[in-house]
Amino acid sequence: MEIKDKCPSCFKALSVPVRSKIYNLILENGEISVNEIVNKFKLTQPTISYHLKDMETAGVLVSKKAGRRVLYSIKDKCPYDDKDCIVKF
Repeated sequence: MEIKDKCPSCFKALSVPVRSKIYNLILENGEISVNEIVNKFKLTQPTISYHLKDMETAGVLVSKKAGRRVLYSIKDKCPYDDKDCIVKF
């Protein structure tokens, strides 16, 4: 299987401009909460959560609970073959 066959869902998830901006914010911060992301954009918390969930479903992000907060970070490994992800900019 070639890279182009494996990565469409990741690229599709990041093709939305606000998602690319969220991805870069997370990349710069390493790990960040939903509220911190909301504070950086002029979007509602449900809208940000929708975008984060879609990126997590595509395999680009991972989340973990820290008390009442949910923290997001970039997934280092490809969801298809567990190798280093080529999406990391």
